Amino acid sequence: MVNCCVNPVCRAEFKLLNTGDLYAYERPTADTEFFWVCSACGPEVNLHLDARGGVSVRPRSDINRAQPPHPDGHLRLVARPMKRLPWYHTIPYGERAYSFGFGLD
Repeated sequence: MVNCCVNPVCRAEFKLLNTGDLYAYERPTADTEFFWVCSACGPEVNLHLDARGGVSVRPRSDINRAQPPHPDGHLRLVARPMKRLPWYHTIPYGERAYSFGFGLD
């Protein structure tokens, strides 16, 4: 059960799923574990599997962004909040707008 941010520096309390990133650590020999990174830490850190198969938090600025496959399991992003556009968002100049259901071009 997820109860707080996995970042040991933060430890913000988990309240809503749409306020951070949810990761699943899937292993063939054990149940799936879930890890949550709060919305404040999400832009700052990435989760990685270490050599022993444990989950560690690393700054996004680390050079080792590519993570080789781990023989004991797979860490994947399950949920990330959508960035919502305001209702008055306009289409940038040069992109074509499409109408659906009216036969307009």
